[in-house]
Amino acid sequence: MKLAYIRWKDAVAEEAADGHPRPSHAELVELHEVGFLLDENDEAVEIGMELTDAQDVHPGRWRLHIPRVSIEEMRVIELDKLLPRRRKRPAPPKP
Repeated sequence: MKLAYIRWKDAVAEEAADGHPRPSHAELVELHEVGFLLDENDEAVEIGMELTDAQDVHPGRWRLHIPRVSIEEMRVIELDKLLPRRRKRPAPPKP
Protein backbone atom coordinates (compact mmCIF):
# COMPACT_ATOMS: atom_id res chain seq x y z
CA MET A 1 0.00 0.00 0.00
CA LYS A 2 1.25 3.49 -0.87
CA LEU A 3 0.74 6.80 0.91
CA ALA A 4 0.62 10.02 -1.13
CA TYR A 5 1.21 13.66 -0.23
CA ILE A 6 -0.18 16.02 -2.88
CA ARG A 7 0.16 19.81 -3.07
CA TRP A 8 -2.25 21.21 -5.63
CA LYS A 9 -4.21 24.30 -6.63
CA ASP A 10 -7.97 24.61 -7.00
CA ALA A 11 -10.69 27.18 -7.54
CA VAL A 12 -11.75 29.65 -4.85
CA ALA A 13 -15.26 30.96 -4.25
CA GLU A 14 -15.90 34.13 -2.28
CA GLU A 15 -19.03 36.00 -1.34
CA ALA A 16 -19.33 39.38 -3.02
CA ALA A 17 -22.67 40.63 -1.67
CA ASP A 18 -21.33 42.30 1.46
CA GLY A 19 -21.51 45.82 0.00
CA HIS A 20 -17.84 46.56 0.66
CA PRO A 21 -16.10 47.28 -2.62
CA ARG A 22 -12.89 45.37 -2.97
CA PRO A 23 -10.71 45.21 -6.03
CA SER A 24 -11.12 41.95 -7.93
CA HIS A 25 -8.13 39.71 -8.33
CA ALA A 26 -7.97 36.24 -9.80
CA GLU A 27 -6.41 33.67 -7.51
CA LEU A 28 -6.34 29.97 -6.69
CA VAL A 29 -6.06 28.28 -3.32
CA GLU A 30 -3.16 25.93 -2.53
CA LEU A 31 -4.27 22.67 -0.92
CA HIS A 32 -2.29 19.91 0.81
CA GLU A 33 -3.72 16.38 0.96
CA VAL A 34 -2.45 13.11 2.40
CA GLY A 35 -4.12 9.80 1.65
CA PHE A 36 -3.75 6.28 0.40
CA LEU A 37 -2.93 6.17 -3.31
CA LEU A 38 -5.84 4.22 -4.81
CA ASP A 39 -5.43 4.84 -8.53
CA GLU A 40 -3.81 7.17 -11.06
CA ASN A 41 -3.81 7.74 -14.79
CA ASP A 42 -2.80 10.48 -17.23
CA GLU A 43 -5.77 12.62 -16.20
CA ALA A 44 -6.17 12.25 -12.41
CA VAL A 45 -4.89 10.84 -9.13
CA GLU A 46 -7.29 9.20 -6.67
CA ILE A 47 -6.52 9.08 -2.95
CA GLY A 48 -8.55 7.64 -0.12
CA MET A 49 -8.81 9.07 3.37
CA GLU A 50 -10.88 9.00 6.52
CA LEU A 51 -12.29 12.22 7.91
CA THR A 52 -13.53 12.76 11.44
CA ASP A 53 -14.91 15.94 12.95
CA ALA A 54 -14.45 17.88 9.71
CA GLN A 55 -16.25 21.21 9.56
CA ASP A 56 -18.38 20.91 6.44
CA VAL A 57 -17.91 17.26 5.52
CA HIS A 58 -19.74 14.18 6.75
CA PRO A 59 -17.30 12.00 8.77
CA GLY A 60 -16.35 8.74 7.09
CA ARG A 61 -14.27 7.35 4.26
CA TRP A 62 -13.76 9.56 1.23
CA ARG A 63 -12.14 9.32 -2.20
CA LEU A 64 -10.64 12.47 -3.66
CA HIS A 65 -9.99 12.73 -7.40
CA ILE A 66 -7.35 15.39 -8.14
CA PRO A 67 -6.76 16.56 -11.72
CA ARG A 68 -3.12 16.00 -12.70
CA VAL A 69 -2.91 19.44 -14.31
CA SER A 70 -3.60 20.98 -10.88
CA ILE A 71 -0.85 19.10 -9.04
CA GLU A 72 2.16 21.21 -8.07
CA GLU A 73 3.99 18.47 -6.10
CA MET A 74 3.34 14.80 -5.39
CA ARG A 75 5.31 12.47 -3.15
CA VAL A 76 4.53 8.76 -2.84
CA ILE A 77 6.03 6.34 -0.34
CA GLU A 78 5.42 2.69 0.43
CA LEU A 79 3.68 2.42 3.80
CA ASP A 80 6.15 -0.26 4.93
CA LYS A 81 9.05 2.16 4.32
CA LEU A 82 7.33 4.94 6.24
CA LEU A 83 6.36 2.70 9.15
CA PRO A 84 8.65 -0.32 9.09
CA ARG A 85 7.59 -3.29 11.15
CA ARG A 86 9.65 -3.76 14.23
CA ARG A 87 11.60 -6.94 14.53
CA LYS A 88 11.02 -8.94 17.63
CA ARG A 89 14.09 -9.17 19.78
CA PRO A 90 15.05 -12.68 20.74
CA ALA A 91 14.28 -13.49 24.34
CA PRO A 92 17.33 -13.40 26.62
CA PRO A 93 18.72 -16.83 27.44
CA LYS A 94 17.43 -18.36 30.62
CA PRO A 95 20.09 -18.98 33.30
